[in-house]
Amino acid sequence: TTTTTTTTTTTASHHKKQSPSSRKRVKTNGDVRERKEKEHRGGGSSSRESARSSSSSRHHHHEGRSSSSSSSSDPKEVRVLHILKKHRGSRRPASWRNPKITDSKEKAVADLRELISILESSSAGGNHKEVRATFEELARTESDCSSAKKGGDLGFFGRKKMQPAFEKASFRLRVGQLSDIVDTSSGVHVILRLA
Repeated sequence: TTTTTTTTTTTASHHKKQSPSSRKRVKTNGDVRERKEKEHRGGGSSSRESARSSSSSRHHHHEGRSSSSSSSSDPKEVRVLHILKKHRGSRRPASWRNPKITDSKEKAVADLRELISILESSSAGGNHKEVRATFEELARTESDCSSAKKGGDLGFFGRKKMQPAFEKASFRLRVGQLSDIVDTSSGVHVILRLA
């Protein structure tokens, strides 16, 4: 029991020092740890095994992050920028830019195609820094996602963290590659993979 309490306390103090995007990942791992600890209380495994699971979970999380920056063909995590265009059929047709979105899906797609055209012309010279800068600038003014404040940066995420179509597109891209339009229940997106 002492080991489990210590692990929880360490996690809580570590949690306070994280950036907002890191906090989300720590919270997710914390949820897994909390569930394992509940199973431990009812399931009869030793507190040492529970602490080992927590430690293993943290270690696995950091391994995934470092391998995502390598040129692995199947990374555990990716980092992307995205621009979201919502429409009246989106699951929540409102955003920081517009409290009530009434555009059709066709209009959202057309608007996104214009942005993709701008991004493709900025990538013609092969300058990845210029593409990223243009993408971040467009995201700040054109994206209906709250990540617009961060230039569309969603940070690192692993599998089963995003909607399936978004995840699939993100993991299929090469680093520096721009997606075509990705359709989810949130709206339509364009994605730039960073890592």
